[in-house]
Amino acid sequence: MSPSREVLLPPLLPVNAEDHGAWVIVVSTILLIITTLATTVTFISRIRVLRKLSWSDTVVFLSCSLFIPQTVCINIASFHGIGKHRHALTNASFEVYSKTIFASQLLAVLVLSCSKAAVVLLVLSLQPFEKITLACKALLGMIAAWTLASLVALGTQCSQPRPWLSSPDRCVNQYALYTSLGAIHMVLDMSIIALPMTLLHQVQIIRWKRHQISALFAMRILVMALTIAGLRSLHPMFKSKPSDRPWHTVMPAIWLQLILSSSILCTCIPTLKRVLADLQTGMMAGTVSDFFEQSVSGHTNTGSQSVSKSGSGIGQRSASTSIPHSRFQRSSFGVERMDSQTILRDHAITQTIDYEVRYEGNPARVSSSSNYESDALSIHMADPAAKR
Repeated sequence: MSPSREVLLPPLLPVNAEDHGAWVIVVSTILLIITTLATTVTFISRIRVLRKLSWSDTVVFLSCSLFIPQTVCINIASFHGIGKHRHALTNASFEVYSKTIFASQLLAVLVLSCSKAAVVLLVLSLQPFEKITLACKALLGMIAAWTLASLVALGTQCSQPRPWLSSPDRCVNQYALYTSLGAIHMVLDMSIIALPMTLLHQVQIIRWKRHQISALFAMRILVMALTIAGLRSLHPMFKSKPSDRPWHTVMPAIWLQLILSSSILCTCIPTLKRVLADLQTGMMAGTVSDFFEQSVSGHTNTGSQSVSKSGSGIGQRSASTSIPHSRFQRSSFGVERMDSQTILRDHAITQTIDYEVRYEGNPARVSSSSNYESDALSIHMADPAAKR
């Protein structure tokens, strides 16, 4: 009987000397997952803290939503052309590659513009001084102008009616075009970094706190560094002899995905800082009252002791107010467990007007320990002027 042989399946995304497109698919997919998770946490934390969404949160969510189809276009282009030689592609595959690369460029401009505008809207939502407000509005106008100009320039970079077919004889100087758009993109990022720092230096806060917040916004320098590396990677793509653009598109595509992902992440970092601080200090964990913990462990306390322990820091209450014994009953198993939220609600009585506590019914029955549930405790609000 021959021993069984293990059959090794081929890799899902093979990488060989003639196909490097799998690198783009892996990197872009990982970046999409990280960016989506960060945006989701930011979205949830803003709802948890503010109980509402601002324009900045909506624009960040829109940026991440546009990043998803942009990544899909890059992955489709990788299956049909990125990382492969031009002579190895059929005309149909090269057509799909050209269309998806063209669509990903347009979507990338929208993703970058939304991530930039979100930071400016975040500063504007703080209701800064008049000069900072005017600077924010002017910067939003510059971002809108750059977005419109980039979409028009990329949409008309090659001859009609098929502007996605890129070749030296059909298109403008694409290397100069992409370099110009990238340079303006970096100038806008520098302005976005300087804007919150200027605002923080006009606010009276602790110095180390000012430096900490400024560092969160200054992390956008990473986007500028990645943009410089991405522009340098364009040289082989447009200047190689003979021209083989699908083969040389691997590194520009990877750098583009890094730029888009880091731009969204740097926008989310100021809000993620609060989430990480909550995790570090344990503020996201639920708080259990001391009375509930002692009830579970079998300890017994009087009503007045329970009030003093579980009600600390919750609200003002009268010193003479105690918990009725009908709230819980003793048994051979100890004190009956009660819901912590019910205890927290019952023990905290906010004293806003004068009141008095009075028992209704036979006093003898009230003092009896065998019939607690038959007594009724009622709190009657009285006019302070009518008290005797």
